[in-house]
Amino acid sequence: MNGGTVEPMGAREEAKVGFVLGSGFHPSQLIDVARTVEACGFSSIWSTEDYFATGGVAGAATILAATRRVTVGTGLLSVFARHPALTAMEAATLASAHPGRFRLGVGSGGLGWLDQQGIAHARPLSAVRAAVAAIRSLLDGDEVTGEHGGFVFDGVALEFPPERPPPIWIGATGPKMTALTGEIADGLLLSVFASPEFVRVERQILAASPGPGRPISTFAFFVLDDDTASARAKIRPLLASYLADGEGSAMTDALGITAELRALVDAGGAARLAAGMPDAWIDRLAVCGDIDTCVERIHALHEAGSQEVALAPLFIDSLRGDIAQLGAALAAG
Repeated sequence: MNGGTVEPMGAREEAKVGFVLGSGFHPSQLIDVARTVEACGFSSIWSTEDYFATGGVAGAATILAATRRVTVGTGLLSVFARHPALTAMEAATLASAHPGRFRLGVGSGGLGWLDQQGIAHARPLSAVRAAVAAIRSLLDGDEVTGEHGGFVFDGVALEFPPERPPPIWIGATGPKMTALTGEIADGLLLSVFASPEFVRVERQILAASPGPGRPISTFAFFVLDDDTASARAKIRPLLASYLADGEGSAMTDALGITAELRALVDAGGAARLAAGMPDAWIDRLAVCGDIDTCVERIHALHEAGSQEVALAPLFIDSLRGDIAQLGAALAAG
């Protein structure tokens, strides 16, 4: 295999490794890190839009301009936060300027962040369905009129629809949104905390949906250290803070740990969860450990049904070296 691209497994399409870049470090470092990812042979970069850190569209544009080969996507844009016509316009610009390299990732987004801005987010399934339909029509060069996902269109058409419309990926965790993804999208984005067990659940839902088979890109927190115990110690408090806020309940359900997790939180919040969380939870919910362990975790997510594993680094200090080390390890097989 080449760099971060993992050999095909069975009859399944080529399994790949990419990175999720943006909110974990200052935007001024984005160009250098993105170029390192590409130079080390990885297949893709997803540009995060975590309010209020890094803009997904601005990040994707920056990465695309700084690289030449990697596929770049937004991971992800909330359908509630932007008018679908504006999302289509931005996607058309990137797809036209960088043909074949851009993927549009959308979804309902972080509801707490939307609440902070006073942005309503009722009926997410209907909103995502309507937004994707409108965006597709505009990218195809059609004119759109009427109400779509709570947004009004009056004779809207793109001046410069792309010659090759970008694929649209939907971020989902709940079974209904995953089923909708299988019906209307080109791929499924799974958020961090997606264990192999959860990937299998999502794969089964996609297989039962009316649309053709859709690829899965699984995001995963990534911490590489000289030994696995040190890596776990680094990620433990941050992982606990996310989980204590109720992030990823569908994903912890797949592991059968939600009740125990909530009991720890009820007993003392994130600090109690960090202290009492078994190592096995960390091992299933993140790509975390020494180099051999990280490679093993990536392979496990591929074997569960992820066509792509996109690593979300938590620490910038050693990131360029970590990217190079992982790329070499994957290339060595």
